[in-house]
Amino acid sequence: MVLRILFPGLFCSLFLAGCGNDTPEETTKPVSNEPISLEDARAVYTLNCASCHGPDGTLKASNAADLSISTIDDKKIEQTIRKGNDKGMMPYEEMLTTPEIKGLVKFVQTLRK
Repeated sequence: MVLRILFPGLFCSLFLAGCGNDTPEETTKPVSNEPISLEDARAVYTLNCASCHGPDGTLKASNAADLSISTIDDKKIEQTIRKGNDKGMMPYEEMLTTPEIKGLVKFVQTLRK
Protein backbone atom coordinates (compact mmCIF):
# COMPACT_ATOMS: atom_id res chain seq x y z
CA MET A 1 0.00 0.00 0.00
CA VAL A 2 2.80 2.44 0.85
CA LEU A 3 4.44 1.81 -2.55
CA ARG A 4 1.23 2.66 -4.36
CA ILE A 5 1.14 6.03 -2.62
CA LEU A 6 4.87 6.86 -2.84
CA PHE A 7 5.61 5.66 -6.36
CA PRO A 8 3.15 7.94 -8.20
CA GLY A 9 4.33 10.90 -6.09
CA LEU A 10 7.98 10.11 -6.82
CA PHE A 11 7.25 9.75 -10.55
CA CYS A 12 5.43 13.10 -10.67
CA SER A 13 8.25 14.84 -8.77
CA LEU A 14 10.90 13.53 -11.14
CA PHE A 15 8.80 14.35 -14.20
CA LEU A 16 8.10 17.90 -13.07
CA ALA A 17 11.73 18.48 -12.10
CA GLY A 18 12.76 17.55 -15.62
CA CYS A 19 10.22 19.90 -17.18
CA GLY A 20 11.32 23.07 -15.48
CA ASN A 21 14.73 24.64 -15.44
CA ASP A 22 15.82 27.50 -13.24
CA THR A 23 18.32 28.66 -15.85
CA PRO A 24 16.70 28.43 -19.27
CA GLU A 25 19.05 27.62 -22.10
CA GLU A 26 19.92 30.63 -24.19
CA THR A 27 18.54 30.39 -27.64
CA THR A 28 20.88 32.18 -29.94
CA LYS A 29 19.45 33.56 -33.11
CA PRO A 30 21.94 33.87 -35.95
CA VAL A 31 22.94 37.49 -36.45
CA SER A 32 22.61 38.69 -40.01
CA ASN A 33 25.06 41.13 -41.51
CA GLU A 34 22.88 41.60 -44.58
CA PRO A 35 21.82 45.21 -45.13
CA ILE A 36 18.31 46.23 -44.26
CA SER A 37 16.00 47.06 -47.17
CA LEU A 38 16.28 50.42 -48.91
CA GLU A 39 12.85 51.33 -47.54
CA ASP A 40 14.00 50.62 -43.98
CA ALA A 41 17.32 52.37 -44.64
CA ARG A 42 15.41 55.48 -45.79
CA ALA A 43 13.60 55.50 -42.43
CA VAL A 44 16.90 55.15 -40.53
CA TYR A 45 18.40 57.93 -42.70
CA THR A 46 15.41 60.21 -42.07
CA LEU A 47 15.66 59.66 -38.33
CA ASN A 48 19.44 59.96 -37.97
CA CYS A 49 20.92 61.75 -40.98
CA ALA A 50 18.41 64.02 -42.70
CA SER A 51 18.65 66.79 -40.12
CA CYS A 52 22.17 67.61 -41.38
CA HIS A 53 22.28 66.03 -44.85
CA GLY A 54 18.68 66.80 -45.85
CA PRO A 55 16.11 64.41 -47.31
CA ASP A 56 17.94 64.34 -50.65
CA GLY A 57 21.49 64.62 -49.26
CA THR A 58 22.07 68.25 -50.33
CA LEU A 59 21.33 70.26 -47.16
CA LYS A 60 24.94 70.61 -45.89
CA ALA A 61 23.82 71.82 -42.44
CA SER A 62 26.48 71.90 -39.72
CA ASN A 63 29.26 71.34 -42.27
CA ALA A 64 27.68 68.08 -43.49
CA ALA A 65 28.79 66.65 -46.83
CA ASP A 66 26.58 66.98 -49.90
CA LEU A 67 25.81 63.32 -50.42
CA SER A 68 24.45 63.93 -53.92
CA ILE A 69 27.94 64.71 -55.21
CA SER A 70 30.01 62.52 -52.89
CA THR A 71 32.42 60.17 -54.65
CA ILE A 72 33.70 58.12 -51.71
CA ASP A 73 33.38 54.34 -51.96
CA ASP A 74 31.17 52.04 -49.89
CA LYS A 75 33.96 51.13 -47.47
CA LYS A 76 34.67 54.81 -46.67
CA ILE A 77 30.94 55.58 -46.34
CA GLU A 78 30.56 52.74 -43.85
CA GLN A 79 33.65 53.83 -41.92
CA THR A 80 32.34 57.41 -41.74
CA ILE A 81 28.95 56.26 -40.47
CA ARG A 82 30.58 54.01 -37.86
CA LYS A 83 33.34 56.35 -36.66
CA GLY A 84 32.14 59.82 -37.61
CA ASN A 85 34.64 62.36 -38.93
CA ASP A 86 36.64 65.43 -37.97
CA LYS A 87 34.09 67.76 -39.59
CA GLY A 88 31.51 67.20 -36.88
CA MET A 89 29.72 64.00 -37.86
CA MET A 90 29.21 61.86 -34.80
CA PRO A 91 29.89 58.11 -34.78
CA TYR A 92 26.87 55.83 -35.09
CA GLU A 93 28.47 52.44 -34.39
CA GLU A 94 26.96 52.33 -30.89
CA MET A 95 23.49 53.40 -32.03
CA LEU A 96 22.95 51.48 -35.24
CA THR A 97 23.25 47.79 -36.01
CA THR A 98 25.54 46.46 -38.72
CA PRO A 99 22.56 45.70 -41.02
CA GLU A 100 21.30 49.28 -40.52
CA ILE A 101 24.73 50.75 -41.32
CA LYS A 102 25.11 48.55 -44.40
CA GLY A 103 21.61 49.56 -45.49
CA LEU A 104 22.51 53.24 -45.04
CA VAL A 105 25.56 52.76 -47.26
CA LYS A 106 23.30 51.43 -50.02
CA PHE A 107 20.76 54.21 -49.45
CA VAL A 108 23.40 56.97 -49.57
CA GLN A 109 24.45 55.61 -52.97
CA THR A 110 20.89 56.25 -54.23
CA LEU A 111 21.22 59.96 -53.39
CA ARG A 112 24.00 60.48 -55.91
CA LYS A 113 23.15 62.34 -59.11
